[in-house]
Formats: sequence, structure tokens, C-alpha cells
Amino acid sequence: MEPDIIQADTRMRAITVLVVLMATAAAAACVLGFQRWLVAHATGISPWQLVAELRQWIAIAMVATSMCFLLLAGHAARLARRVGQSGRWPLPGARPLRDTRIRRGDAARRIARWLNASAILSIALAAAAIAIGARLSML
Repeated sequence: MEPDIIQADTRMRAITVLVVLMATAAAAACVLGFQRWLVAHATGISPWQLVAELRQWIAIAMVATSMCFLLLAGHAARLARRVGQSGRWPLPGARPLRDTRIRRGDAARRIARWLNASAILSIALAAAAIAIGARLSML
């Protein structure tokens, strides 16, 4: 018996590529904008004030990063629960980016365990990001 295969969804692949390109452009624009702001801002204040302000901005960025990690952890945990309930990976109705073999039973539960482990790791990374942000804001 040949394993079941879910065919790749070319529309979803195109949407994913478009979203990644837009996110990359937005990130590049943010970096360039920050660089210009920093050069203009740094000329008007003392180095000590600049360091204090940058620590605050880095702390804010670390908290935002931790929120992203927590969202990722929640998604992975929810996905793991759904995989455990259905006993199948990918989940019914999934639109994969490439041809994907359907895994059932123990193979699907193994993927659910990996998803749970990635959720725990994401929570640990979020805690570390918050700790770093708190440490920087206190200095």
C-alpha cells in the first residue's frame, strides 16, 4: 500500500512567498528608518543619554520579541493538541506548500510531541527575552 500524499497548494505557496517578500521589505525599511533616526537623534544629545534611550528601546524590542515567541508557543501547543486528537499529520483541510505524506497513529503523535517541545522552547525563549529586556531597562 502506497502512503497517502497531500498535493502542494500552489496558490498557498505564492501567497507565502509574497508575504515573506513583503515582510522582508518592511524589515529593511524599518532598519533603514531606524538608522537615519539614530544618526539624526544622536547628534542632539549626550552619549550617556543616547545609551540610556537605546537601552529602553532594546528592552521594548525584547518584550515585543517575547510576545512573538509566546504567540508561536500558543500556536504550536494548539496544533499539537489538534494533531493528538485527530491522530493525523498534516491536519485535515491543510494546504501544504509542498507534497506531504500523511502520517497517522504513532508517527502523528511523534510530531505532536515535537510541536509540544517547540512550544516549551518558545516559552523559554520568551522568558529569556523578557529577562534580557528587564535587565537592560534597569541598568
